[in-house]
Amino acid sequence: MFPRLTSKQDRRQRRRQLLNTSVRVITKLASMDALGINISQGGMGLFTIANLPLGSRIEVEFRTPDGPASFTRVAATVRHRALYLYGIEFNPESGATRLGAEDSTDNDSSSPVLRS
Repeated sequence: MFPRLTSKQDRRQRRRQLLNTSVRVITKLASMDALGINISQGGMGLFTIANLPLGSRIEVEFRTPDGPASFTRVAATVRHRALYLYGIEFNPESGATRLGAEDSTDNDSSSPVLRS
């Protein structure tokens, strides 16, 4: 029904995985709830009722598959906005901060997002 995108049409640098999870967005002024829609090693698509200007630096916090009390916080930059849908790019220089993880021996410095 929909034409399939060819690699020439797909501008994403990394493949995205569908995601449906609660995300906390943290700015300098406030923190707010959001819904994570998709994720890749380089960024995330999310929905939140907020006014996040393009280029603004934020942090996102979300649950990881390491366990029910395991969270990751990643610095990011808002790159795309369509009403309340946002595309954010993870800042690779910031790395990821694990919150509540029992074992933090798996440190992947090549990507701010934890491997699944």
